[in-house]
Amino acid sequence: MIRLKNILFSATIFANCLLCFLLIFYGRLYVPSLLQVLGRAHPLFLHFPIVLFALFICWVWLAPKKQFHSPELFQDISKWLLLTTAFTASLTALMGVFLSKEPSYNEDSLTLHKWSGALISLLTFVWYIFYEQVNKTKISLAVSSLLSTFIWIIAGHQGASITHGDNFLLAPIAGNSDKKVSLDEAVIYTDMVKPILEAKCMSCHNSKKAKGELVMETQQLLMKGGKNGALWDTTDANMSLILQRIHLPEEEKKHMPPSGKPQMTEQEMAILYNWIRRGANFKLKVTELEPTDTLRSIAENIFKSSSDEQENYDFSAASEKTIQKLNTNYRSVYPIAKNSPAIAVDFYGASFYKSDQLKDLIEIKKQLVSLNLDKMPVTDNDLQIIGQLTSLRNLNISFSKVTGAGLSSLASLNHLRNISLANTSVKKDDIQKLASLKELRHVFIWNSEVSVADAEAIRKRYPALDVETGMRTDTMFLKINPPIIQNDAQVISDTPMQLKLKHYVPGISIRYTLDSTEPDSIHSFVYSNKTFIDTTAIMKARAFKEGWHGSDVVMFQFYKAKYKADTVILLKPTDSLFKGKGGKTLNDLVKGNTDFGDGKWIGFRKENLECMLVFKKPVMAQNISVSSLVDVGSLAFKPKSIRIMGGTDSKNLRLLYQVSPTQDTLRKSNYLISYDCKFKPTDLKFVKVIVEPMGKLPPQFIKPPDPKDKKPRKKEEDMGWLFC
Repeated sequence: MIRLKNILFSATIFANCLLCFLLIFYGRLYVPSLLQVLGRAHPLFLHFPIVLFALFICWVWLAPKKQFHSPELFQDISKWLLLTTAFTASLTALMGVFLSKEPSYNEDSLTLHKWSGALISLLTFVWYIFYEQVNKTKISLAVSSLLSTFIWIIAGHQGASITHGDNFLLAPIAGNSDKKVSLDEAVIYTDMVKPILEAKCMSCHNSKKAKGELVMETQQLLMKGGKNGALWDTTDANMSLILQRIHLPEEEKKHMPPSGKPQMTEQEMAILYNWIRRGANFKLKVTELEPTDTLRSIAENIFKSSSDEQENYDFSAASEKTIQKLNTNYRSVYPIAKNSPAIAVDFYGASFYKSDQLKDLIEIKKQLVSLNLDKMPVTDNDLQIIGQLTSLRNLNISFSKVTGAGLSSLASLNHLRNISLANTSVKKDDIQKLASLKELRHVFIWNSEVSVADAEAIRKRYPALDVETGMRTDTMFLKINPPIIQNDAQVISDTPMQLKLKHYVPGISIRYTLDSTEPDSIHSFVYSNKTFIDTTAIMKARAFKEGWHGSDVVMFQFYKAKYKADTVILLKPTDSLFKGKGGKTLNDLVKGNTDFGDGKWIGFRKENLECMLVFKKPVMAQNISVSSLVDVGSLAFKPKSIRIMGGTDSKNLRLLYQVSPTQDTLRKSNYLISYDCKFKPTDLKFVKVIVEPMGKLPPQFIKPPDPKDKKPRKKEEDMGWLFC
């Protein structure tokens, strides 16, 4: 036991020394992938020191000392508990340091948690070393216990805030957490969408832990999105990144929320989908929605109106198995509220719609109260099926192919209150076919063939019926979402590379250019699956559709590699942290991304990149491309200079090209850049490439010296990185 205690004591000394070293040089710390795995065990491992410290405090204060025959045994157990606490606390703090270097965490928000965790490790170890002195009197023991407990609480509270969002610990007792609003006051984003994001998303996407560089705490940050782009596309909700992620299978790595965390319910997903589909308006109130709107139906069962009570339904709920069976990729079936037997159904994906999908709903016709077929190709024949859904209160068949001739099929919908026929070809006489429905109160006929005068005549004849003509939108245009680039490789070798573009909206025309100009709908090339690229080019593409504004531009860089060197020799060593695959990294026809730690880049700081490309047989070349990464936040800059030398004799090379790129000093710059080094066609057997790092940093990036630090600053601390 004494030997084990000595080993544990030595290991704790080493762990605390390593912890102090890493904290001192924290700004220059790079964590390799193996240690990243160890760092991610921090949330799991931290429970060990917490439990051990709690046991130790309970032991020294509550254990009946007088009942121990040997005071030495009581003290030995106390010291064992304290030593294991100190050891596990030091390991937990080390794991936390490794985890904190992941890009999803905000360094400023980690400061207090990082230093309080390190203080716990050092404090418990110092307590163990001076155990006899601290435990000699009750006053010193009480001060140590209270001080340590206070620091543990601070560290734990900060850690919970980073993981689960601000004020996670005190949120249940904080004021206004259960503030009730009425239906008349409810704002869709504030009272329906934001609570979902707070409960299911913000634990990973807050200012302290921004996974994917995404923060959801404010409206501005939500609209900004993360490193993968905007969260939603209001022109096509189905293409929205947030909806794609939450509908992925739970076992998928990119599924959100992550597996193991509380998942979104069908109703929550329906709220998000319909909010985005309506334009993701942050100020829109529930009462501004059409009564047929799905969001309105859901809201009416979440919030009580100031004048009406929630409807009590006289039918039993459908089985969970039935609801699951009816849910498909293009039809969402869900209860309109928790514990409510009433069901709402939303259809989406017009190109996948079939009338048989309506027939399936006969099975739940007693429970189905809200049906949303907005933008579906519903015909007059389909109204015969809808007429069998006798419990319907809300029906939305806007933007459909309904002509009005079949509206008489809805005569059996005695509970129907709201129907939307916006953007259909219904006429005045067709609307009058609905007048026999005694509970019908609202008919929406925006952009139909019913004139304002016709609507006024219907109102006079049927005073209980509110006919809404709304605003005319036939001259409004929306922007189509951009095409998707499916190419992975960027380097073209021996054979031309197929250009792979895709768009999910039918009837789209994709136009592209290869000369860096902006594509237009008239002069640019029309994309097809027979489009191939065989030269270095910057491809830009846009999507166009009649009646829509053209999409934003997407861009992709292609590189033509006519010759591949037989050998690449590095004449100067890479930095030890970024070795890549040595010379092969420069010649493997694989382009890196903005992650300089992915093994596809080689890095230099103190030395130039100097390499020799060797060809077995001379080649006639006139261009060499040198690619680098710019990440100013990580002090990675453009090269200071590039020189290309070549010839057929390795000892007699002449200068072919030389350039000094203009530096980018914007603090948020993060992109890839390629330098085309063009020269006269020349026979080459040997090519020497010399790329010089930036060296001395610009003044704005140099940290001022700390007056308390008497050690001289190392030269490399003020130097920039070069990744090629």
